[in-house]
This record gives sequence, C-alpha cells and structure tokens, in this order.
Amino acid sequence: MAKINMTIKARLDRFASQIRPTEKHIQEANRQTDYMVEQLKNRVSADGRFTLEKVLKAGSNAKFTSLRKTEENVFDVDIAAYYSGEDATKEQLDKLLQFTSDQICDIYPTKQKEDIKPLGSAVRVKFRSGIKLNVDVAPIIRDDSLGLPNGGWIPRADGWRLTSVTCHNDFISERLKQSKQVSGPVKFNRLVRMVKWWNNLQGDLAQPSIFCDLVTAAAFEECGVTDEWQTSLRHVFNFLRKHQFLSPIIFNDFYDSNQVVLSADKVVIMDSVNPNNNIARDWTEKTRHDYLDRVQEAYDAMMAAKSCESDGDEDAAVDEWCRVFGDEFRTLSEPV
Repeated sequence: MAKINMTIKARLDRFASQIRPTEKHIQEANRQTDYMVEQLKNRVSADGRFTLEKVLKAGSNAKFTSLRKTEENVFDVDIAAYYSGEDATKEQLDKLLQFTSDQICDIYPTKQKEDIKPLGSAVRVKFRSGIKLNVDVAPIIRDDSLGLPNGGWIPRADGWRLTSVTCHNDFISERLKQSKQVSGPVKFNRLVRMVKWWNNLQGDLAQPSIFCDLVTAAAFEECGVTDEWQTSLRHVFNFLRKHQFLSPIIFNDFYDSNQVVLSADKVVIMDSVNPNNNIARDWTEKTRHDYLDRVQEAYDAMMAAKSCESDGDEDAAVDEWCRVFGDEFRTLSEPV
C-alpha cells in the first residue's frame, strides 16, 4: 500500500484528537460519575452531626482537558463530596472519609471491599471491568468565605486548600468559549491538553495539571489562538520563554488581583480561585532555569519544524515535532 502523505497541519490536528481520552473512556467515566452525582446527596450521619450535601465532577475530566491513558498519563476521575455540619471539620477527616466510603458501598453493594478504599485524602473506587477506571472521591468541607459557588476546604498532600471546584471548571470553560470565536481546530481546552502532554514528558520537572491550566491561560490572554496548531503552540512557548516566570502570573476572574498581597516566593503563579495559593511556591531558582531550558528546547524544535515545513521536508518536520511531543507524535498522527 502506498504511503499516505500528510501535511504537518493535518498531523497536528490528528495528534490533538488522538491524545484526548477515547470515546469509550469518556462514556464510561461519565456513566460512573453521573451515577455517583445522582446517588450521593443529602446523606446525613447517624448522629446528625454532618451531611454529605452533594458531589460534583472535578479535575481534568470535568474541565475537558484530560489525556488519553498512557504510561505518563493516568486516566482517573476526580469528584468532590461536599460536607456541612458541626462535625464537618478538618480534624474529622478520617470520619468523613469513612462515611464517604460507607455511602459508596451502599450504592455499590456488590463491589468487593478492596475496590472501595479510603486513602489519605480521598476514597478510591476501582472499577475492574471495561476501562479499569479509578474514581477518587475527595471530601470538601463547605466554606463560603471566598464568596464563590461551592467553595470549601479540600485535603491535599501538602495540607488543606480552600477552593471552588465550580470556579476552576468555569475558568477553563470561559476561555474555551472565547477561543471558539476563532475558526479552526485550536480551542483552549485542547491547547491545555497539548501543553499537558508536553509537560508530562519532562520527568522530575513535570508540573501538576493546574500549572498547565494557568500558564496556558496566561499565554492565551496575551496571544489568543490562531486557526492552526503550529502558530498557536509557538505562541504559548514563546510567551513562556520571554516571560521566564519573572513576574507574577495572576488572574482577575474570581478576585481583584490588585488587592492581592503577593508572597515573596521565587516564582508566583497564583491559583485562579484562591488568592492565597501560589502553586509555584516550592520552585527554586534552579527549577525555574531548568524548566525554562525545556521550554526553550521545545520552542527551538518548533522553529526548526517551521523551517523544515517551509522547505517542503515534511519528514524532517515530523522529527522536530517528535522532539516536542515524543515519539508517540509520529504514531498518533499517522493516518488510519
């Protein structure tokens, strides 16, 4: 069979489509989370001291930025269980986790005990058939002090964090809506997904998903998107190499950035919902330099790819894009 030649534009379009979760994964994830959202609400503890009010979809799956399952990218689903009441406190986390686990056992009576386990900050529900999905249900203690919908404290590995799942989802969806004003395949959530794919290849320097959301949003605020992937991606990486994380990245969606007292941390990338949460607070000067080196390498490869494409050398351009997105770019962008 003769080889089908594809333009770089077509390859990037296909790659962007291929790195999203498969329809099977999305449908199964939606089926399980929709069921939990429907079943886990208004459940009161036996002593009446706390209530599981509702659960909401959270994380990358809810923001439509999740990646297909690979060695570097685990496709799990996060949902948030909102608690209120006298005993809905940080000190009662173990009790809340156990109650959450008990309620999940109630709605899945046939599941094995080892498939529903309280972990350090969430209850993990394993679905062993089909796509072998893990759903992490994290308790959130209701707190309206941010003045935002569905605000609350969520346990994280580094401590409790005040947040709003709803607003984090809205942060992405608002920019997605703006990006849809430009014709072509590049939409904000898909751009975040591309940045996340690249980021997850960076080994020890790989950053959490929220970092990718925020830095892509900062680039989007300055450059927007174009009608093709090549220029849109170059804009993001060019923004980062010029910015160099030397000035704060902060947004006005849910608070007035002019009123925020910024920390003295080496790098400041503010949570878009909680003005007291610098997600880059652990960065050192070495982290900044090392990450920027990776950004520069990716940008150089993109510029080399542009030159190859201008010269009509599509094969060489593919090689350069593989420097950015790994060898899977070649296989995932191949025609069917």
